[in-house]
Amino acid sequence: MLMDKTGRHLVMMPHLERSTFPWNWAYYPKDRNDEVSPWLQAFVNAKEWVLEKK
Repeated sequence: MLMDKTGRHLVMMPHLERSTFPWNWAYYPKDRNDEVSPWLQAFVNAKEWVLEKK
């Protein structure tokens, strides 16, 4: 993860936008039954932050 001086996130690997659905994962345990990836929370948090700072 790379951040600026304020601690804001600039870049991150792997690409979260490519991991929103379980079938996009390189490995997905058979005992999980997610409709969407837990990684989707990163986008929810980003949206909430933007709306808060508006």
